[in-house]
Amino acid sequence: MIGTGVRRDGLWFVNHEELALTAAVEGDVKKILLLHRQLGHVPFESLSKLHLDAFKKVDRSKLLCDACELGKHTRSVYPNIGLRSCEPFMLIHSDVWGPCSVTSVSGFKGFVTFIDCYTRMTWIYMIKGKNEVFQCFQDFHKLVANQLNVKIRIIRTDNGKEYVNNDFGAYTSDHGIIHQTTCPGTPPQNGVAERKNRHLLEVARSLMFQMNVTKYLWSEAVMTAVYLINRMPSRILGMKSPAELILGSREFKVAPKVFGCVCFVRDHRPSVGKLDPQAVKCIFVGYSSTQKGYKCWDLVGKKLFVSMDVTFREEEPYYTKKCDVDPFLEEFSSVTESDSREGGNENGKNSDVQNDDVLMKRWLLGQFHVL
Repeated sequence: MIGTGVRRDGLWFVNHEELALTAAVEGDVKKILLLHRQLGHVPFESLSKLHLDAFKKVDRSKLLCDACELGKHTRSVYPNIGLRSCEPFMLIHSDVWGPCSVTSVSGFKGFVTFIDCYTRMTWIYMIKGKNEVFQCFQDFHKLVANQLNVKIRIIRTDNGKEYVNNDFGAYTSDHGIIHQTTCPGTPPQNGVAERKNRHLLEVARSLMFQMNVTKYLWSEAVMTAVYLINRMPSRILGMKSPAELILGSREFKVAPKVFGCVCFVRDHRPSVGKLDPQAVKCIFVGYSSTQKGYKCWDLVGKKLFVSMDVTFREEEPYYTKKCDVDPFLEEFSSVTESDSREGGNENGKNSDVQNDDVLMKRWLLGQFHVL
């Protein structure tokens, strides 16, 4: 329905005031849906807490998102009784996801998460194999001790061999960390980590489905999901965000943009001539962990640009339809580490072009450090 009117002498007279109001409401709906996509398909309930004015005149029954249905639809959930530890880093939950059937653009096959039970802050490491989990935990332990000046008291995991082994046991014993494990066949005992992994994948799938993003960029989608979730209000935290409880602020380093959209990055490479194109068409793939800039993947040149000199077309997906994605899956599912390095000048001094593999491994820093 576009409006109402009255019939006089065989003619319909439209109520223009009501028509204008309807158009305004539709504009508000489009604005909310754009914010919803920019912030990683955050639930509309949480989004309403951030943008109260935008929701005042909108019928929430009209706020529908097919990407959320495709990415988040589920049959059952783990029971959540809402228990939290009494202080940060008293208890850390951890779980491993993978191996993924599609190798990421940087050669990763899965990831390991570490979740603080009190704040629900999440740190993520991309891994190529489960043998890397122990090193990831060592790096995480040293990081929080140095940056936040805290001590981890307990870590809770499942009984996977990546956690239950001599090296892991010796390390936790040497540092006075209690290692709790679940009983065999009872993953709900580590429900916080299980639900978190499911939440990450739901958001990542929604981000990818919304813009038809190819599967080999799944690692970028998951890391973007972590970055956004850490800054979104949570019901269990009293509608505060994990970043607020850890950092005192949920401020974004840069304004959020729609994952997978078309973007154009200023090309600062010395080899670019005055008559050459001054920008590169890329796909937006997230936020840098070590720089105040956007991560943009150049599919043609196979380079990752990190820059603030970016213009976005948030309504335009890089992949116009799903069939455009399929031919690339086979090629990029076996990308080697050397193939995923970004280009630069000969001296390696171009700060706008970073090594993708290094950025992945240093992503942990970006989960709590807000520029």
